Order: sequence, then C-alpha cells, then structure tokens
Amino acid sequence: MPEMERVRKTPLRNAGVLNEPVDYAHPVSFSRGLCVELGDWIMLFVSGTASVNERGESVHPGDFAAQARRTFANIKALLSSAAAGWHDVVRTTCYIADFRYYDEFNQVRNEFYQAEGLDPLPASTCVEARLCRPELLIEIEALAIVPKERQAPGRES
Repeated sequence: MPEMERVRKTPLRNAGVLNEPVDYAHPVSFSRGLCVELGDWIMLFVSGTASVNERGESVHPGDFAAQARRTFANIKALLSSAAAGWHDVVRTTCYIADFRYYDEFNQVRNEFYQAEGLDPLPASTCVEARLCRPELLIEIEALAIVPKERQAPGRES
C-alpha cells in the first residue's frame, strides 16, 4: 500500500515555562501545541493552557486574576518558541470554572490585549466548564497563523 501524504506537524514547546504533559508525575497524553505546515503558512494550535509552571504544577490557587495573567503569559511563551506572538492569534477559546469570574477575566484579558497592542482582537468564545484540576480556574486555547518564512532560528524548514 503506498504511503499516504500527511500534513507536516511538529510540537510547539517552551520548556523554560511549561513542561510537557507526558512528563507529569501522572503522564497526560497531549502536546502543548502543534505547528502545522500548510504551504507558505504555519498554523499554531495551542492546547488548553492554564496557570501551571515549568514543573507542571498549578500556580496561584484561589487567585483568578493571577491565574489568568499566568495563562496569557504561558501562551505568549509558547507562541514565541515558534517566532509568533499574540498579534498572530486569530482565535481563542476560553474556559472559566465559574462565570462569576467573567468580569475579572474580561478585565485581565482587556489589560493584556491592550499591553500587547492588539487590533483587531482575536475571535473568541468563552465557556463555563469544569477544568482538569479543581484548583485551576481558567484555561485558554489559541490558534495562530504565521508565514512559514518567519520560523524561529533552529527550527527545521
């Protein structure tokens, strides 16, 4: 049987900020994100990202605003590993453990986007959901698109 052609995909990683879920004490089978090459463009699929540190530990338990800021920073670090940033993000899906946090979430998001100078803003959906750890209050996934020529140094072409 002939080998099927497949889209080229590579993991999106930044070990200085986030470890890989397969390295957790109880391994979890997903990638932090994927870079998917489509001709002259690369789509960056950032998995649901929360307020976790480089050891996979939850940080800022009970502090929604601090968790939201850490989550945005974690995504920024993952994007930077692929020579991308928040200006390249076209869509986010935001999961909040309790919609009573929505106003606080929106305030942190507005401050972060303003500091990043985003215009236009990414398309977004926000949902209330039970998250994978009870101490986590927010999780965000993102989709970014960058030209292939803007690959990070050392990345394969």
